[in-house]
Parts: sequence; C-alpha cells; structure tokens
Amino acid sequence: MSDYSEASVASIASALNSSQVPNVLWGHCLLNVYGIPSIIASIDFVLPDNLLSRGAEALKAIPRLKPCPDPETCLASSEERYTPPPAFHLHMDTSEITVDLYLQSETLWFLPTLDDALLCADASKLPPYFVLASDQDSLPPPRLGRGSGVFQSSKEAVVVPKAHVLLEAFIRLYARNWGKRIGAFSMAMIAYVEEYVDDDGFLDTSQLPEPLKAFYFELREGKKPLRQWAKELRQALGVLGEGSDEEDSY
Repeated sequence: MSDYSEASVASIASALNSSQVPNVLWGHCLLNVYGIPSIIASIDFVLPDNLLSRGAEALKAIPRLKPCPDPETCLASSEERYTPPPAFHLHMDTSEITVDLYLQSETLWFLPTLDDALLCADASKLPPYFVLASDQDSLPPPRLGRGSGVFQSSKEAVVVPKAHVLLEAFIRLYARNWGKRIGAFSMAMIAYVEEYVDDDGFLDTSQLPEPLKAFYFELREGKKPLRQWAKELRQALGVLGEGSDEEDSY
C-alpha cells in the first residue's frame, strides 16, 4: 500500500471518523479524485476548528505517522510555501508524505459547520454539498492522463466536496488572499477546475451561487482584465483592502 493510495487515505479518514471528528478530503488527493493530475506531497483533511486537538490525537494514534522532526525548517509548515499551511501535520515514517489537518475557517468557512452526518458511509445522509469519494455518479473514473478518479471502494466514509463547492472555495480563497502567494495558487486551482473538471463535464455550474457563477463565466470567457475582475469580485464578496501590483502578472 503506497503512502497516498486510496486505502491509505481511507484509513486516515477512518481514524478521524472513529474519534468522532467530521472531516472532508482536501488538497492534492482531492484534486486527483476530480481528475486533476497532481503530485501527491500530502494527504489533507478539513475539520471543524474546535475539533483540531481531537483530530490531532486521532492521527497520533496511527503507528505509521510520526511527529515533525524539525518544525522550523519543515516545508509543510513553512511560511514561504505557495499553498496555505496546515494547522497540524505529521509525517509518514517511510516517505516524504505528510498528513495535514486544515481548519474549516481557512478552507470551507462559507459552509455550515461540519457535523456528525459526515461520519457515516450512508450517502443519503450527507449534506447536499458533499458526496462520498466512491460516488461513481458524481466523480470521474480513472483515466489516462488524469488523476486517480473516483474511489473504487465504498467501505470507508471518505467525504469530498462537490465540484461546484470546490470551485467556490478556490474563488473565495482567491478573493481573500488577493495579492499574496496563496492568491496566485488559488487562481491556478480555478484554472485547473475549469480545464479538468468543467471541460470534462463533471462541474454543474448551475449549482454555483451568485454572484460567483457570473464571475466564473466572466473569468472563463476572458471578458475583463484580471485586476479589474478581481477588484469587482472582492467588492461583491465584501472583502476589504487592496491587493498589490504583484497580482497583475497572474
């Protein structure tokens, strides 16, 4: 079993579920599920802010996971990284892979607080903005040149946000972090969703709430300069402040 295999991801989700910690798959593993080819450097999960300590304890109980050997120099927690740093992470003992926990307030803050409905492998009980990673009706199959696609086993409850929720998260993260490295990362993720999810028919844009749907189509069609588009997006979402000129290059 590789460190980032479906079984490995499912085992980590199972450990969190057993500790009554609602969780949602995030990061590069999630991108792969949606057919976005991505190098796996970590296995990431989002959980409620108030359950971070319980989630961390659940991970510490997994024998293969070890404490960070040097937090000051570790790339997983570096302030120089282009992706948002996790709130907590451990290392796989046989590779460079990390297991990361992210706070909902930093990722999916626009959704209701994650609750116990996510702990059960019954898809009918999930909130409407989530699906199981094994849902073959919603997620792409494994394809050459794409990511891993839908999970082949439904034994463990690995929950993922629907495609339109993933896109909404990246758009909101871009608006929140405009002019920063993380903002540039979020714009790249929006482009990946467009190319690998929307263009392949796995994004229901009708589910995007306004004004995000209108802004997504404006961006997709290239109707406005990016800086103007970003400024109007931030105003529409009530995000205060100005970004730097650095963002003009993206």
